[in-house]
Amino acid sequence: MKIKAAVMREVGGPMSVEEIDIAPPKENEVLIKTVASGICHSDYSVLHGILRTPMPAVLGHEGAGIVEEVGPGVTNVKPGDHVVVSLSPSCGKCPMCREEREYLCMDMSKASGGSCMMDGTTRLKNGDETVYQLLAIGSFAEKMVIPAGCAVKVRDDAPLESCCLIGCGVTTGTGAAVNTADIHPGDSVAVIGCGGVGLSILQGARIKGANPLIAVDPVPEKRELAKSLGATHTIDPFNEDLKQAVKQITGKGVHFAFEALGSMKTIDDAYSILRPTGEAIIVGVPNLREKYELPVANLFAEKELRGSVYGSSRPKRDLPMFVDWYMDGELKLDEMITKRIRLEDVNQAFEEMSRGEGARSVIMFD
Repeated sequence: MKIKAAVMREVGGPMSVEEIDIAPPKENEVLIKTVASGICHSDYSVLHGILRTPMPAVLGHEGAGIVEEVGPGVTNVKPGDHVVVSLSPSCGKCPMCREEREYLCMDMSKASGGSCMMDGTTRLKNGDETVYQLLAIGSFAEKMVIPAGCAVKVRDDAPLESCCLIGCGVTTGTGAAVNTADIHPGDSVAVIGCGGVGLSILQGARIKGANPLIAVDPVPEKRELAKSLGATHTIDPFNEDLKQAVKQITGKGVHFAFEALGSMKTIDDAYSILRPTGEAIIVGVPNLREKYELPVANLFAEKELRGSVYGSSRPKRDLPMFVDWYMDGELKLDEMITKRIRLEDVNQAFEEMSRGEGARSVIMFD
């Protein structure tokens, strides 16, 4: 079957929109007609070589669509189901899944390291050429074949063109605030970086009752958007002293500082604005070859530094719950979508991302 997809052929891009072949699903795989795909900063990191993938590869991992066909052994979804694509294959068999830590499913390493299906192959080709699919997904395409565990059924009345964000950015961010962190009403929270993930962290912290809730971003439009989504205070880190501004708001630092950009500078910023017993939670993905030097003295103020992988989520539980929160008006998604674009406009969206413009662009396939 022929489909149209955006293919990465070299680090730094641009991607090319090509007609490629997609094979039917094999055992425990699902074919999905893509309705929409968000463009995530992790896709940008792959395109620019910060994170790696074999090439050529179809990027994209924040997708939603409708099941068209299932392979042998698939019982969790059927043709016609509306699904949001999860990053976790949720195999249900590995030690992490058995411990209800599906966000660390051991099959994820196969998908992330090889950009292929669980058997080491892909379902995409261009003639005789193998085309890889980022994270075993490749949502910058009209159709996807993905592991069955990555297909999470959601309610039919939820608009997939908005709920696609739940596939990555919203679950990564909101999950970090409601799963990874133990936020109590009245706890002080700062979020560094107000793109799609940061704004999702902010919303999760709002839902948990954080106050004050501080949004840190140099872009005025993003700070205004953060206020509309629940921030009580905003800080421009380029024109204000971040540590001093946080102290003026909180008195002694924040209970929780979330880093959502993936840079060593902002990781250090997050750790530096903690109060004693505070916790810095690193959600953004930096260059994985970097090392961070921890100030040992801060350990004796019981300041903690930890990571959050995919919002510490249990996808089959959390993704439908986040859809319900959206439908109930508690979780705002449409407000985070800056643009809805055609697949052919994907390179322009990445250029805008490189300039820090907007929160999220969504590729529409209808």
